[in-house]
Amino acid sequence: MAVDSFADFAPNNTPHKPLIAAADGSNFTYESLHDRVPHILTDVINDFYHAVVDYSGPDHEATVAEGKALIGELSKIKHEMVTDKPLTPLEDDGCGDIDTWNAWLAKYFPKATWYSAPFLTWETYLYRRIATVFGRSKYWARFDFFAKKKESTFRASMVAVAKLCSRVDALAKESIDAKGNETKLHLAFIEMLHASLWGNQTDLSMFPDLSNEKLEEMQARISSGENNSKIVANDTDRIWAIVKQMQGGRVDIVLDNSGFELLQDVLLAHWLMVVGYASKVVFHPKRIPWYVSDVTNADFHWLVDVAQDPEAIGDSGMAAADKDALKRLGKTWAGFLADGVWELKDELYWTGPYGYRFLPTQGKDLWDNELTKSDLVIFKGDLNYRKLIYDLEWPVTTPFVDAIGPIATDPRAPAIVALRTSKCDTITGVSAERAEELFKAQKNWMYSGEYGVIQLSPGRWSK
Repeated sequence: MAVDSFADFAPNNTPHKPLIAAADGSNFTYESLHDRVPHILTDVINDFYHAVVDYSGPDHEATVAEGKALIGELSKIKHEMVTDKPLTPLEDDGCGDIDTWNAWLAKYFPKATWYSAPFLTWETYLYRRIATVFGRSKYWARFDFFAKKKESTFRASMVAVAKLCSRVDALAKESIDAKGNETKLHLAFIEMLHASLWGNQTDLSMFPDLSNEKLEEMQARISSGENNSKIVANDTDRIWAIVKQMQGGRVDIVLDNSGFELLQDVLLAHWLMVVGYASKVVFHPKRIPWYVSDVTNADFHWLVDVAQDPEAIGDSGMAAADKDALKRLGKTWAGFLADGVWELKDELYWTGPYGYRFLPTQGKDLWDNELTKSDLVIFKGDLNYRKLIYDLEWPVTTPFVDAIGPIATDPRAPAIVALRTSKCDTITGVSAERAEELFKAQKNWMYSGEYGVIQLSPGRWSK
């Protein structure tokens, strides 16, 4: 299929082969389906089991009995996955998107099994189905089965969190004082954007056993800039050329992971606001628990609350000056939320079955009334990237703007930025020379989580 036809394809009739588990077990999709994701589901079952047996609240007998039944449903999902059963219709949990999900499955993948379905199909189906198990329950409907893991990881890194907030607080003040000095502002923007990119390495769905020591090592590399040589496609300067024109614009951030990555995203938004490039930031979290560590509304508010009152989760040895900066920023963020200049909008499209190229048709209200009103939309992380380019075996040299199709070519389109550390074997916009060098150096570079992209579709800013 020619590049100019990329806008026309259907979810089950794509211009390049979708990622599917290899029969010989040789690819990352197979590894994920056979090992990585069953491990995650086992952790969900085990963690929930402990939540059930430890429950001591009201309606104890009924709550525990229902919890045990839910454990059975989760175990059934795991059995169906590992034995390659068909993807069955989802049961309605009242969230409002099940008809869309089931119509999509019936129309495009009516005979799909776990091992025959595309990676993006079975993986998103899995997390939506897990959510229905809890969403249909009486006593556990509001239970975030990933919350404990998300919060414990953040708690363990509070010293680094406070240091980072202190650094950004100082950088924002320096940037305000540097108004008119484009070189200083450009360098500050690079630091903030790259920190947001590398924060995506702290992904609990990719690294479910991430230790505190490894997390601190990652944070040190992010702060030092050591990883920047591993950005394999880098449009930072083109993005800056747009941002510096915005002066009070609107920025949307389609969030990925909670915890440390969310902090990096919030700090980027903070810098854009206080320096004056943005006067409105809309964050798009998930409405339901998703992909282990994805941000929900509750996760976002928890982070802001902890920033204002870090003692609430214990004294972790933060330096006094760093703690003061953390509290100061937390108070500022709470004020932004109260004033409505920061908003959270958890549209169902983000946890729906369609890729993002279908936003103008399948997510029309979101596209027409939200995203096209923005100046700059930042898509964070690996899953959002995969949904942008539709998780195909693209030639790696395919231009990013071609791969995302209609949301690049719509004349109303905002600038679209992808910040992604690569944890799946699909990617676009990498030069042939760079790709050859990477494949020679490291066979699994596309899904190792060590390399990143900062990519731009300029949208209406190209005019």
